[in-house]
Amino acid sequence: MKTGIVYRRFAAALAAMLLLSLAGLRELEASPADGAWLIKDLVLDIFDCHHLVFGRIIWIGDAARRPAQCGKTIVWGLQAQGRNEWAGGSILDPDEDRTYRLAATLETDGTLHARIFKGVPLFGRTEILRRIDIHSLKDRC
Repeated sequence: MKTGIVYRRFAAALAAMLLLSLAGLRELEASPADGAWLIKDLVLDIFDCHHLVFGRIIWIGDAARRPAQCGKTIVWGLQAQGRNEWAGGSILDPDEDRTYRLAATLETDGTLHARIFKGVPLFGRTEILRRIDIHSLKDRC
């Protein structure tokens, strides 16, 4: 009789550990938006940090802007709203030093659509980012 109780407790503990380890793996899973993205004349490295999405400048076409802007984090605080959607973030325009609100969607064609706005998304603009191989970049930051 005691053997049955011990066995059930052991099985329950093992199942709990398995579920916790699977939950931990889910948290470590990379965002589908992670990687290098070209937007206008700069490339952002999009990455996850503490369940939020951030973006750092890793290349700029204009060499004169590189010293001031390379390595600068200009996207922060995007929260997942689903597998391919994020909202609640901010983006800094590094040229004008202005901050805007940000939402993003990874489209089925592989592009990342960033909705940039002040106040209401309806009155903002959408920028389309395309994935890029960072090894193809010359003069990276």
